[in-house]
Amino acid sequence: MLGAATVAVLLVPATARSAVVPPKVSDVLLASVTQVGVVNLSYLAPLGTQVEFRERVGDRLKVLGAATATVESPPSAFLLGAVRWRCDRLVRRFEATARAPDGSRGQDSYDVRTPSCANRLRLSVPRRVARGAAVRVRVKDAWKSGGMKPRLCIIPPRGRRSCRVLAFPRTVDVAGRHFRASRRGVWRVELRLSGHRVRAAVAVGGARYRPPAQLPKVLVTGDSLMQGIDSALGDRLAETAIVRSDLHAGTGVSRGIEWLTRAAIQAKKYRPRTTVISLGGVDAHAMQTLDGATRECCDALWAEEYTRRVRVMMKKYTRRGKARVFWLTVPTPRPPDAAAVVGVVNAAVLRAAEGLRGARVVRLDSIFTPDGYREYMPYRGQVVRVRNSDGGHLTATGASIAAEAVEKAMRKAPP
Repeated sequence: MLGAATVAVLLVPATARSAVVPPKVSDVLLASVTQVGVVNLSYLAPLGTQVEFRERVGDRLKVLGAATATVESPPSAFLLGAVRWRCDRLVRRFEATARAPDGSRGQDSYDVRTPSCANRLRLSVPRRVARGAAVRVRVKDAWKSGGMKPRLCIIPPRGRRSCRVLAFPRTVDVAGRHFRASRRGVWRVELRLSGHRVRAAVAVGGARYRPPAQLPKVLVTGDSLMQGIDSALGDRLAETAIVRSDLHAGTGVSRGIEWLTRAAIQAKKYRPRTTVISLGGVDAHAMQTLDGATRECCDALWAEEYTRRVRVMMKKYTRRGKARVFWLTVPTPRPPDAAAVVGVVNAAVLRAAEGLRGARVVRLDSIFTPDGYREYMPYRGQVVRVRNSDGGHLTATGASIAAEAVEKAMRKAPP
C-alpha cells in the first residue's frame, strides 16, 4: 500500500520556495491510480473532518467508505484501496462529502482513467517440446488482483481448438493448465479477456517455427501527472508495442538525485525502445549543483541545474541515440505560484532536449494552456472538461487528449 504521506502529495501544488510548504487547501478530492490494481482516494480538509467517499456509476452513487482527516501534512482523510481496477469500466468517477468539526460542509468530485486489460495478462509457454510431452501454460495477472475469467484456447496443428474458462479467484495472480502435445507441428495458444488477445506458440516434435518479431517496448513513467495518460496510451499502442507503466507519485527532478538513479535503472530493466515521461508537478525544491552550492528555486542557476539533470536523464533513456525519449511539458496549473515554477521547469526541459539525438518534447502546455490555466477547452467540436478541481491533474478526457498528442509525436519522429 502507498504510505499516507505519499498519497497526500499526489498533486499538492508546489510553491516557489526551497522547501515545499503544504498549501492551505480544503475540500479537494484526489484519486491515485499509481498503485497497481487499485484506486486510492484522499480528501484534503481540516483535521477532524469526517468524509464519505462514493463512486458514481451511471445515475447511481455507491458508498465506498468513510474516513476522518487525521494526517497533518496536509490535513487529509484517506480511503486506501477504495476500488479495484476493472476491465469493463475504465473511467472512474468519485465524489466525496465532508463535515468539518465546526459544522461546515464541503464536497468535491474527481474522475480518472484506469488501465484496460490490453496489457494485463502475461502468457508463457515453452518454445519447443518433444512430441507427447505435457505442455504447461502459465498465465500471470500483472494487476495481482485476480477476480477474472479469461478464456484460454489450445489450437493443435490441423485440429479443432479447445477452449475453456481459466478462473482466477480474487487476489490470485497466477493460473495455468496443461495439455498433451500429441501431434507434431506448431500448437497455438490464445488467451482472451474483455476483447483483448494474447497469443503464443509451441513447436512440437522438431517442427519448424519462426516466432514473430517481438514488439518494441514503450516505458511510460513520471509522477502522478502521468496517471491516465499511461493507460490511454497503452490502449492506443496495444497492437504495435508492449507498454509498461512505472509511475512515482509526489516525486520530481529537484527532489534529490532519485530520478537520476531511477532513469538508469529503468533503462537497464525495461530496455525500452521509447520512453514517455512527465515530471515537474511538485518540483520546487532547492538543489545542490556540481560545485556543491545549494540553489533555491527558481532563479537562473537553479534552472541551469534543472536543465542539466533533465539532459542527463534524457541521455540515459536514449542510450546514446539508440532509443527515443518523449518528455511531456506540464500544463500550467491554477495556483499562480505553482504556475511560475512550471514555467521555469518547462523552459528547462526544452533547453535540455536541444541538439540531443533521440530526445523530443511534447508541448502539453501549448495544447491545454496556450494562454494560461483553463479547466475546459474545445475539442472536436465540443467543450470538454480537461482538469480536475485540484487545478493540476488531468481528467480522464484530458488524459486521452494527451495520449493522442503523444501518439502523433511518436509517429512523426524517426524510429
